[in-house]
Amino acid sequence: MASLFETIEAYFEQDGWEFRRLPGHQALEMGAAGEHGNYRLIAVVERDHPIVRFLTFVEGKVPEARRREVLEFLTRANYGLLLGNFEFDVNDGEVRFKCSADLEDADLPHAQFENLLLIGLSVMDRYFPGLQRVIQGTADAAAAIEEAEL
Repeated sequence: MASLFETIEAYFEQDGWEFRRLPGHQALEMGAAGEHGNYRLIAVVERDHPIVRFLTFVEGKVPEARRREVLEFLTRANYGLLLGNFEFDVNDGEVRFKCSADLEDADLPHAQFENLLLIGLSVMDRYFPGLQRVIQGTADAAAAIEEAEL
């Protein structure tokens, strides 16, 4: 029986993704293009638990002067999300979206794999234009969220 990590790797291969293994981790990294931007995706399987995380990262870091406004934007975006959440590293300005599943005593069907992967990508892509405007200082957090959620 294949491990959770082997199953995920096989699904990426089956779907034609180009990826690389991250040394020292049960993780795969790849790039993906959305309608509004390009993103870095990482699928991580925890070593001691049957938990998989799909992380979608924006390229670059938020400048320190814009972090408070970005934090507000991401907090507003998180409110009401059904699956997953935005995460923000206030120390270095990294922004990512996380969608995860605990698969104890369960298999990971291909459809669930695709959903976990695509939820992160689609949510990030939906909010990316507003996030960029907040980072650039051309919109405040409330206005950018209002536009993203129309």
